[in-house]
This record gives sequence, C-alpha cells and structure tokens, in this order.
Amino acid sequence: MAVAVEPAGRVETYQLRLPVFEGPLDVLVRLIEQRRLAIADVSLVAVTDQFLAYMESGDVPPESLADFAAMAGRLLVLKSRSLLPAPPVVDDEPSADDLAAQVAAYRAMKAAAARLLEIEQTGLRSFAHQPPAGAPLPPVERLGPLAPSALGRALQRCLARHRPPAETYAPPAAITLGGMTRRLLARLCEHTRFSVLVGDRPSRTEYAVGFIALLSLLRQRVVEASQSGLFGEIEVRRVEPTARVADD
Repeated sequence: MAVAVEPAGRVETYQLRLPVFEGPLDVLVRLIEQRRLAIADVSLVAVTDQFLAYMESGDVPPESLADFAAMAGRLLVLKSRSLLPAPPVVDDEPSADDLAAQVAAYRAMKAAAARLLEIEQTGLRSFAHQPPAGAPLPPVERLGPLAPSALGRALQRCLARHRPPAETYAPPAAITLGGMTRRLLARLCEHTRFSVLVGDRPSRTEYAVGFIALLSLLRQRVVEASQSGLFGEIEVRRVEPTARVADD
C-alpha cells in the first residue's frame, strides 16, 4: 500500500518514503489515528533515521524540529497502545432468554399504559381534584381562647417529657503519695514486680504516682530496684534494716 499526499504543515519539503507510505509525516500520523493504516506496519526507526538524514541535508528551522518532536511523540503513544493486550471483546448480542424477558417486560408496560389511559379517560385520576373557580373554601378550624398559664403548663409538660435522665457523677478517688507508698510497702511482702505492686488494674495516674513513690523509697534506701533490660519489668526488693545501717 503506497499513499502519495501533497505536503502540509511546516515541514513542507520533508517527505517520508516507507514501504507502506510515502508523504508528509503529519498525514502518516492522521492515517494511523483514523485506523486507515496499521501502526504495526510502520517502522519508527526508519521514520527517525529519515528525518535525521533530512536534517543533515540542510538548515532545518526550529519549527520543523518542534513539529517532528510532537508527531513522533504521538506515534510512540500509538505504537505503545498497539503493543498492549486488547481488552476482551464483550458479546453484546442478547441471548434468547434475554429477548424473551424483554418482550415480557414490554408487554407488561404496554398493558399498564393501556390501563392508565382507561383510568384517565373515565376521570378517575390519582392526583387531587382542584375546586372550580369561585367555589367557597372549606371552613378553617381555629383554637379556642387559652390563658397564658395553660400554655405555660403545656410547655412544662413538653420539657419534662423530653428531659434526659439525671446522671450521677462519681469523681475518681484521690491518690496521694503517702497512700501509694503504704500500698507498695504492704504489697511488697507478696510481690516484687512494680506493675503488680501498684495495683490489680492500675490506671495511668496510679502508675505515675506509684513511680514517684518508688523513687522516694529508693532515695530513702528502703527498697532496691533492678531492671533486666530496656523497658523491662522493674523488680523491687525490700532492704533489711541491718543492711541500711551498714550502708549508713
């Protein structure tokens, strides 16, 4: 297949000569985009080599270089798209069951339309009937006179009906340094781990106060503490009075 087209665009003197095409580069790109020429039959290497030879033949204006860069980019995009796997072809042709279902739905809609037309012609409309012009309006029911005190009582009943139940707030028990110190010393007879000495389920506040109490006991040389590793469990041991005296 050979196509000869008059040159167009700013690359006026540049003509491609390929086995499947002969003519300007922009025409080649347009034919490929219109799927009148397969991109797989066009060698992009040959297109580039011919344009490089065209540049060496004489002065090429910058506009021609810009045109070639833009068209070559479009050719690369088209070439890359042709190399990707094509999406699976979806068979849009309906099956016999689908056609039967569509015919049944069409018949049901046609019967419903005929029934609605019959109701419309008999005057049995589903929307409200508008009164004729000049017809008297129905009387408006009005509330009887009420005293302001009655309205106030009604408002109080409404507020009492939606009032949320009262909640009793129990403040947490205060944790003192002295109380935590006594707790550590009392539990030290049975346990040695600091996490157990503080309490069964200690809170963050109990941990903080317990750690300060432990530091105070360490400063007074009442207990000794050790830790196996970083972030490890703190082991606490009570110091015998004789040992404290010897240290002093």
